[in-house]
Amino acid sequence: MIKILMDLALRMRLIVVGAAVLLAIAGLYSFRELDIEAYPDPVQPRVEIITQPLGLSAEEVEKIATIPLEVGLAGIRNLEAMRTISLFGLSDVKLYFTWDSDYYWDRVETINRLGLVTLPQNLAPSISPDNPIGELYRYIVQSPDHNLIEEKEVEDWVLEKQLKTVPGVEDVSGFGGLTKQYHVDVDAAKLNHYQLSLATLTRSLSEKDHRLS
Repeated sequence: MIKILMDLALRMRLIVVGAAVLLAIAGLYSFRELDIEAYPDPVQPRVEIITQPLGLSAEEVEKIATIPLEVGLAGIRNLEAMRTISLFGLSDVKLYFTWDSDYYWDRVETINRLGLVTLPQNLAPSISPDNPIGELYRYIVQSPDHNLIEEKEVEDWVLEKQLKTVPGVEDVSGFGGLTKQYHVDVDAAKLNHYQLSLATLTRSLSEKDHRLS
């Protein structure tokens, strides 16, 4: 069978060469016109909203963050599906749009809708900066003594800053760990002695925190 095909190809060289050229042209045209990024995974346009109500259980996160976002974001133009997940200290809302929608305008309309959604406890939902097929790498920060505060500091102040300087890296999103906190115990007698109000002390601490950040 192979010998017969080889004989036919040698006798009809012009036809074989012409078919190969047409096939190459058709392949190049299809490659240029393909509107779906096939690597690493063809996924429809998606916008992801992340909210981090620190210290709250999954049930509380669902109640104060996920459900209000579901209600506020429903009905966006070209929205095809919405999938949500509520974990300890994390609300993740994924909006899937139709294949023919414009990813840029999908994000713009989502941002506009988020401006109309008010969440308690001054929660601020944020949009994941990358597209659904832009995630390159996941890593875990660990230390011998498993100090979650120090590991969080290394992630926030060392690794994220270094990785963001790498060409082509748009953003680095960290999650988990413990954040160092400073607590102020107010002495009412000293406030009265220095003739300071609690509001003045709170405002001064807030202004100092902004300067440090």
